[in-house]
Amino acid sequence: MIGVVTTSYPRSVDDGAGGFVRERVRALLALGEEVEVVAAGEGGWGDGALVTRIPAGGLFYGGGAPEALEAGRLSERLLAFCQAVGFSARMLAELARRKARWHKVESHWLLPCGLAAASALPGLPHRAHVHGGDLYLLERLPCADSLARLLCRQGPEIVFASALLHARFSALLGGSPESFGARCRTEAAPFDPSVFSPLAPGEAEKARAALGLAGATLLGAGRLQPIKGFDLLITAVGRLPPASRPTVVIAGEGPERARLQRRARLAQVELRLPGVLGQRALALHMAAAALFVHPCRTLPGGRSEGMPLVVREALARGLPVVASASGGLAELRGSDGLTLVAEGDVSALAEAIARVLTLSV
Repeated sequence: MIGVVTTSYPRSVDDGAGGFVRERVRALLALGEEVEVVAAGEGGWGDGALVTRIPAGGLFYGGGAPEALEAGRLSERLLAFCQAVGFSARMLAELARRKARWHKVESHWLLPCGLAAASALPGLPHRAHVHGGDLYLLERLPCADSLARLLCRQGPEIVFASALLHARFSALLGGSPESFGARCRTEAAPFDPSVFSPLAPGEAEKARAALGLAGATLLGAGRLQPIKGFDLLITAVGRLPPASRPTVVIAGEGPERARLQRRARLAQVELRLPGVLGQRALALHMAAAALFVHPCRTLPGGRSEGMPLVVREALARGLPVVASASGGLAELRGSDGLTLVAEGDVSALAEAIARVLTLSV
């Protein structure tokens, strides 16, 4: 049996949280493997795999663990820290109980899952997936380089979502992971191709009618957090001539919601915030949109996105994408339908949006 250790994992058939972990589990099941998942949260849905849930107080859903651990209020940071410590301790205990029946383990996110699997299951073949926010948190731990070397010396296979993450991990180690005993490769996280597939004839018109969208619509999706750069998106659309401004739809939830609404009112931009969408609802919005925009930024502490899955999902739907050349997104340069602009350049973002919308008319 293969054990899969993760924080986010879908809690229902249409839940997008940790959807790429589910796709990896599906691939293992298709190979005839038995799979057991240990994940954060509540609910027993597993899509063919046995799932054990560990309570984490919502830390790994909603706003996200990195944001919670760096919240503005000390009380919020302390609560998130206590939740993270408690979850990690419970996960270590769960993994120790499974050592005898697992013959391999796969972990998603270095913190806490990768290090927990290495600690509780030494000697077990280990495939560790690195996605972005996890490496950022590891970089901020005391003795982070020593922890990374201990992981590598166990000989795991480390899968990085982008080449940038591999380079950052190497810088943390002070050398290549391979020189410390790890085997490494770069592989973008998978998505469900049955949901995020090219549009069928007439699908766009039906989607716009179903969602009540008459004019041009611009779509964004992700947690409403500063790293996503949705404030830059609204400002950029506000610079377009009033008669040609599209409706902006941003799918997601988070602490930036009220701020984005205020910014949209000031910029005279029509903004819709439908909340978190399931995968099929997100795919429907992609069908209805003229353009997908992902203006993510690097935060002052150095955190950037690894390889945003939603951008690749939009491209798979055949939707034109304008995105910042931030984090791993620069590695998608040259992809059909993708326009990259300089990170934080609102003028370039507005020009790219206007150009793509004009071409789509």
